[in-house]
Amino acid sequence: MAMEALGDAMALGCALAWAFAVLAFRRVEGVPASALNLFKNTLATALLLPTLAIAGVGIDLDRSALDWGLLVTSGVLGLALADTLFLAGLARIDASIAAVADCAYAPTVLLFSVLWLHEPTGLGLWLGGPLVLVGLLVVSWQPRRAAGLPGTGRPIDRVGVLLAVAGVMTTALGVVLAKPALAHCPLLEATTIRLAAGSAALFAVQALRGRAREVTSLFRPQAAWRHAIPGAVLGSYIAMILWLGGMKYGTASRAALLNQSGAVFVLVLSRLAGEPVPLRRWVGAFIAIAGVVVVLVA
Repeated sequence: MAMEALGDAMALGCALAWAFAVLAFRRVEGVPASALNLFKNTLATALLLPTLAIAGVGIDLDRSALDWGLLVTSGVLGLALADTLFLAGLARIDASIAAVADCAYAPTVLLFSVLWLHEPTGLGLWLGGPLVLVGLLVVSWQPRRAAGLPGTGRPIDRVGVLLAVAGVMTTALGVVLAKPALAHCPLLEATTIRLAAGSAALFAVQALRGRAREVTSLFRPQAAWRHAIPGAVLGSYIAMILWLGGMKYGTASRAALLNQSGAVFVLVLSRLAGEPVPLRRWVGAFIAIAGVVVVLVA
């Protein structure tokens, strides 16, 4: 029972850390999404390597080629492509909208688990998935006459919403893709491998496009570090360790449900930070979170 309570506390802590990270990333201005993503992934990898040493966990170089392929591909999808898409969307929309977009994670994981891992489907996916979609539609809809009026937030950028949702769904695909390899690999080690693979792939692609200088622009001391460093430490390091702890000491479904409470934390913190959060977004968030509950519980 004590371990379950610890798992619940760590899962909630993960959600809170991610909420603060989203707000921090939202305040990084004038930096391309790919540059911010490479910076946060590289910093998190640099912090995880000594953490592995402290925990007495090494990198198993003798694992099968299939497991290496799954982990590396998962890292490229989830931490190079997905996070770049999400950060690009976050730059165009309010944090409160991105919070609801994050609710697409749980039903997408379940859907890809059915398609990729051939796990049995349940009623929860078919009932909860549409609820999350409805919540997103409620949040992203804005009457033209209300756009830009006081208390309504800035006009909704639907491209930003699509980018954020695409990022969340690609993250889910990356997680499901890695699942077979996780049976033979400690989660902390797998996380480090995925982060390193994602960072290397992101830099390689941008370098081939002639954008090496642009993608590494955030590695030089600058004002953007004020928000980029706390966001990276909270979102890609602390939240990751707390997420692993929640999965380790509690049940996976319960941890996932508590992790999704980050949407509520982001909404509340956004409002406290002075960001307008119209009633419609609260309603949409409630519908989306209800969909997540149905997906994970039913």
